[in-house]
Amino acid sequence: MAREPHRDAGRRPVARRAPRRRTARTAQVGQRARRIVRPIARRGYQAVSRAPGSATDYSYDDAPGGSGSTSVRWNAIALVGRQGIILVASVILARLLGPTAYGIVAQANVYIALTTLLLDQGLTAALISQKKITRDTAGAAATVNLGLAVVFILVTVPLAGPVASFLNTPELVSVLPVLALGLILKSIAIVPRMLLMRTLNFKSIAYSDVGSAVLGGVLGILAALLGFGYWAIVVQLVASDLLAAIILYVAARPPLPNLRMRALGDSIGFGTRVFIGNLIAFASRNIDNVLVGKFFGSQQLGYYSLAYKVLLTPIQMVGQVVTRVLFPAISRVRDNHAEVSRLILRSTRGISFIAFPLMAFIGVSAEDTIGFFLGASWLPAVLVLQVLSVTGARQAVTAVNAPVLLGLNRSDIHLRFNIAAAIVQIAGMIAGLPWGIVGVAVGYTIAGILLTPVIFHLQKKLVGMGYRSQLGAIAPAFHASLWAIIPYALLYLVPMLPIVRIVVGAVIFFAVFALVMRVVHRRVWKSLVADGVSLLPKRARR
Repeated sequence: MAREPHRDAGRRPVARRAPRRRTARTAQVGQRARRIVRPIARRGYQAVSRAPGSATDYSYDDAPGGSGSTSVRWNAIALVGRQGIILVASVILARLLGPTAYGIVAQANVYIALTTLLLDQGLTAALISQKKITRDTAGAAATVNLGLAVVFILVTVPLAGPVASFLNTPELVSVLPVLALGLILKSIAIVPRMLLMRTLNFKSIAYSDVGSAVLGGVLGILAALLGFGYWAIVVQLVASDLLAAIILYVAARPPLPNLRMRALGDSIGFGTRVFIGNLIAFASRNIDNVLVGKFFGSQQLGYYSLAYKVLLTPIQMVGQVVTRVLFPAISRVRDNHAEVSRLILRSTRGISFIAFPLMAFIGVSAEDTIGFFLGASWLPAVLVLQVLSVTGARQAVTAVNAPVLLGLNRSDIHLRFNIAAAIVQIAGMIAGLPWGIVGVAVGYTIAGILLTPVIFHLQKKLVGMGYRSQLGAIAPAFHASLWAIIPYALLYLVPMLPIVRIVVGAVIFFAVFALVMRVVHRRVWKSLVADGVSLLPKRARR
């Protein structure tokens, strides 16, 4: 019996497509496509969830952040780059403009720095310390900052005349209103910077800080060469603020200002205490400029302010490299006192390792450095710089106090300490007035030394750190720095050009410091080297 043909027998066979092979090229294209599409999709979701009245409000804690070592590395780049560029630009401008012009803008800067502090109202610290914040909170903070900037501008214009009369500097009548316009730029940058710090995104902050310092320095020097006088420093400051605000705003993409002030309710108490404490600390740090400008004139203030800037730049480069990261880091582990103690000791040891030899070198080489780089007209600043170098070393290692207190959510202790510190420091500076700018510097230095044991006591009380542990964190670097001073001081007995003594002395100074650390304090040396290596990118460690 014949078999019936299959129903598909007469059909034309269909050629099946061979499975597509996934090559490295197609995989790479797919990866790139996903990198482009996913952020867009994510932003689309966030745009819906950020809409007013939506059930889900976006929290910036969900944003990706950097690791501790990466954050410290980028923070170091930001601070060292910015402060180094500012220092170089300041030296060039000081040489081009002279002490009097430099002192005029230094007086104006005290007022602008005060109004800048008033802009923040302590909200930055309050929002960083909170575990969760919403877009409404960030937007309301931006509204407060912008509103205060406008108020301060309107107040500055009529106050410029009386301030100029009080300080005996008529040039401030025109300088202050122009600098006050920069408060708008500063207010725009506050919330974006806070959001980037919360997520430990110090890479974007580094781009902003370094880029703005370069632009401001270049334009300021060009203005000085073109004969703008003290206005060259004004150009430098405003240009720097403009670029910083643009970069930070683009990097953080903050919410627009809003009027939902109730969102700030949880931040008001903490922020108010921080603000008052910072305001008092600001007064104690800047009253010396007011006293010197009032009683000794713009030229003496020029000497004093330059010495203070040379001192302050290394402090900020060294201390804030760690402390700006330490605040959010401690906020995350505040309930673990053992971990907090470890962070404090590690930070203090690292800061002292850099700050003590740096301040010691600045002090011992002050005559050569100022005479060679600034000229003979700036030599009266030498002794002031040498005295303040002692203060610089102390301030750098005790700079961890503020981020520790705020990270532990103890803004009440932070406020009380700043009140006591202000009383002691202002009393010291007033007591030194009869001896001129050197006396003011000595009084400020002695007051700071008296406050150091109080800081040690607070850290022992709050997290259980013993006095011996705290002293042990700074003693090795202090000891090695004392030995390093001796060979440089002996070089003054040998006739040579200042630049030669600076170069030769620097090599000998830091070689002796490293030798003492490695031989006498070997365990600390190994620990510091390991900490330094951990900050390097992974590729550089191999």
